[in-house]
Amino acid sequence: MEKVNTSNKSISMNTLINTMSIFETLYDVIRVVNPVKKQLLDLKLNKINELESSCYNLWRMGKVCSNCVSARAYNEKETFVKIEYTGKKVYMITAIPVEIDGLPVVLELLKDITKSGVIENIENKDSDTIRHAVNHINELIVLDPLTQIFNKRFIYERLPADIINSLLNNKPLSLIMADIDFFKKVNDIYGHVAGDEVLKVVASILSGSVRKDVDWTARYGGEEFIICLKNASEDTAVKIAEKMRKAIENTIINYEDSSIKVTASFGVKTLFQENLNEEDLIKEVDKKLYEAKNSGRNKVIA
Repeated sequence: MEKVNTSNKSISMNTLINTMSIFETLYDVIRVVNPVKKQLLDLKLNKINELESSCYNLWRMGKVCSNCVSARAYNEKETFVKIEYTGKKVYMITAIPVEIDGLPVVLELLKDITKSGVIENIENKDSDTIRHAVNHINELIVLDPLTQIFNKRFIYERLPADIINSLLNNKPLSLIMADIDFFKKVNDIYGHVAGDEVLKVVASILSGSVRKDVDWTARYGGEEFIICLKNASEDTAVKIAEKMRKAIENTIINYEDSSIKVTASFGVKTLFQENLNEEDLIKEVDKKLYEAKNSGRNKVIA
């Protein structure tokens, strides 16, 4: 993944259309997307129209990309480059944030690099192997290297889209924030390497307690984690958080000659027909976590 310094300037519809006509000689596919709604946009008759097709359909995965380059470009107002695989071709995507008459969108420029050698001996590999190689290259940017779950960058790329989908589909979205209790004492008593082992074990428990390829788990920072549950009511989210809490409490973490036990506190916030952005939603669940920690720790508060 490569970042290119650019500035996000507002341009007119005609300017963008003219620019796209120039790009057509250089790129194989050109798209305008709304990365928050995951929607393709059509520019006709000097109007912006949403198409029925979602932007991720091109990659034939049947789900939102875990590492959306356009969401990153949109959020950071910088141009980013990544590679992606359709099942037949490998593309390099350049995602450029632009404003069309003041409306922020992302211009995606796709170049066919199937035969470029970016994946060695691609002609001798099957689709699953190629897709795995592409995903590995791209997901390194959104994975926490210690715990191997998603990182904070991923949270701010993915959560806005999940909130939008929750509102559009009239389905609840639940967020859990977890914090390891008295984690500083673990580092002070056993050392930071032991503390790292505790973080890895806790992350594994959290990620193993949710639905694969539906929900997601990320390290928010330090010893804090965020878990996002799609189409999950408050009751369901509390039950899952309680399951996580008990699993952590009952786990013995062996490190060298030490047996370490920790607990964790959990806050739960469910979004349903409520218009909150990602920052406000995180603030709300953080308040619930604070209540859990302030009232004795090792508990779940919703």
